Amino acid sequence: MDKKKKVNILLVDDRPENLLTLEAVLASPNYNLVKANSGEEALKHVLINDFAVILLDVQMPGLNGFDTAKLIHQRKNSSHIPIIFITAISQRTENVHQGYAAGAIDYIFKPFNPEILKSKVAAFVKLYEYQQQIIEQKQLLKKRSMELESVNAKLEKMEKKLLQHNINLEKLVREKTEELLLANKDLRQSQERFKKIFAASPSLIAIRSLVDGRYIDVNESWLENTGYQYEEIIGRQDEVLNLTAENPNANKSSDLDLQKSLRNERVRYFTRTGEERIGLLSTEKAEIQGEQCIIAVITDITEREQLEREITRLDRLNLIGEMAAGIAHEVRNPMTTVSGFLQLAKSKKDIHLEYIDLMLTELNRANEIIKEFLTLAKNKKADRKLQDLNKIIEALYPLIQAEAVLTNKNVILELNECQPLYLDEKEIRQLILNIALNGLEAMTSGGRLTIKTYDKKDYVYLDIQDEGCGIDRETLEKIGTPFFTTKDTGTGLGLAVCYSVAARHNAEISIDTGKNGTTFSIRFQVN
Repeated sequence: MDKKKKVNILLVDDRPENLLTLEAVLASPNYNLVKANSGEEALKHVLINDFAVILLDVQMPGLNGFDTAKLIHQRKNSSHIPIIFITAISQRTENVHQGYAAGAIDYIFKPFNPEILKSKVAAFVKLYEYQQQIIEQKQLLKKRSMELESVNAKLEKMEKKLLQHNINLEKLVREKTEELLLANKDLRQSQERFKKIFAASPSLIAIRSLVDGRYIDVNESWLENTGYQYEEIIGRQDEVLNLTAENPNANKSSDLDLQKSLRNERVRYFTRTGEERIGLLSTEKAEIQGEQCIIAVITDITEREQLEREITRLDRLNLIGEMAAGIAHEVRNPMTTVSGFLQLAKSKKDIHLEYIDLMLTELNRANEIIKEFLTLAKNKKADRKLQDLNKIIEALYPLIQAEAVLTNKNVILELNECQPLYLDEKEIRQLILNIALNGLEAMTSGGRLTIKTYDKKDYVYLDIQDEGCGIDRETLEKIGTPFFTTKDTGTGLGLAVCYSVAARHNAEISIDTGKNGTTFSIRFQVN
């Protein structure tokens, strides 16, 4: 028995850690996971291979996800490939519509549920396999038809030769008849295999005449999903399901032209009871028993979309709850201190100056927590000017070195000439200080912190490397999450602020960690 061929799945993300996550979630002996680090590299893979589905990140440097999807679908040989956007950017309706307009059939927001992603990919792989089976059956039918034509041609040639030479006509006719019978037997077997696929498919499959639109046959899944009986459908010429294609740009539906071949067209259809459902429609023309027909396959995604909407709603509620709990926890502590001392002062009818100083300190701490949280706001206005990153680092160096000396550590600068960048100096100072001070805290006495800058192609890099014991995997996965901290007195907002600052500067933060230390690398794109 032939070994089952692996199905190609393309993973596109400019961040290696995201590709590793997708690869771990989708790992399967049945999948060939192809990775691409950019939209350009993804296009190269699509030119070479066929894919069952593409998981595409939206926000990438250079060619972004939307443009990459459009280019893939503009090419005839790749226009049928379903694309799932995976993104952590805004979930507003217009952004989702933009993704569908670019050619996506699905839209998943980070952080995603691994099981749901696996089930979605499995569904598209299953559809791809069914489509491949249909294509193979069509190719086999075509091959058998050509063989039959070839046999007929040979027979005619032989008959003419026998007439001319008058040799053993009866024997040759018998031999050619046997060949025809064998060819017809193979053709019948191919038709039987097609019937089995047709009957067992979980998708809704209908065969209709291209001449008058008449329903020739429908499978069991079609009947179960629509509620119709077989006898009341066969022979009807009207559009029973009232199929309409969705237009994500105009937020309305349009009529479908079933004379054209379609691939995963998002449609709405109605059951016998008037229930509206959503599906992905693919069509293919074929000749069946001498009649030109259209084979229409609908993959119903109604329940899947309802589940995704509910999961999205619950994820948002969960995020709001976590943020509210974090803010309440961090601000309640200093407020409790102030309240306690005020009650104490009230009972004693006087208040000492040290109590006032302590309350002011606690109030200032609460204010700092709120101020750090507000720096995470996406709409925060940045005062960016064209300036030298090295000069900002040199101005901060005495402060960082002084902190290092207190714990018998050292700071080394390796500043190379770099192109000027549009930077908000205050925000960049905060980013460098947060990461540098974290690095100093991670090291024991005698440790060395290295701050390095350099140019590479169209980017300027800032590397901050410590000689600590590294970051464990569980902590690494949560780094940058608001209110997550491993420090006893930390707010959990420092690195979250760093990621927010980087985002406002169109920069990316990557982390390389091991037992010999950790390197935070910030990549700035040259304007």
